[in-house]
Amino acid sequence: MFKKIVIISCLFSTLALYAQYEEAKELFDDAACMECHNNEDFVVKKNKVSDFKKLCRVVDACRFNNEVEWFDDESLDVSRYLNHKFYKFKEEE
Repeated sequence: MFKKIVIISCLFSTLALYAQYEEAKELFDDAACMECHNNEDFVVKKNKVSDFKKLCRVVDACRFNNEVEWFDDESLDVSRYLNHKFYKFKEEE
């Protein structure tokens, strides 16, 4: 019984994380970020993005410079989405 509970819990947490990434991808797409960026922009550049905190700052800078109307938690979700998809930094808030 305990194994079933653990498996079900893992499934729900995986589904919740997937849904969070899907929502963040939608925010990213709706903000038309790829009009200015391409996949090569999302690689580790030591002078620009070298850890998760810097990634969050860069996402916020783009958000404010382009007047994207995200809440702070949405900006963090987009940072997490980009980190998951491209960077793979350890997430420290």
